[in-house]
Amino acid sequence: MFQESEVVNLVLALLVTGFFIFFSRGYRRPRFPFLYLGFFSMLMAIVFTVVEGVLFPVFFNLAEHFCYGASGIFFLIGCLRLAGKRGDING
Repeated sequence: MFQESEVVNLVLALLVTGFFIFFSRGYRRPRFPFLYLGFFSMLMAIVFTVVEGVLFPVFFNLAEHFCYGASGIFFLIGCLRLAGKRGDING
């Protein structure tokens, strides 16, 4: 069984994803691909949180935590690359 807060979190994440796609639709290629990967990994983790309450709880719990870990790594790489680009511009 899943909690109501998990469903609300999923609905909000899907709304943010809709805005995210709407406002970035004019770009051919993402400017910061690792930040995009981090965002979508976090979205998948939220989806897996809700799904694990319905079926295959052990598998989806593992997938959820894997996605959270991957999103952290993607955000770290994206921020480091962003800081590196900023250093090139100012330096």
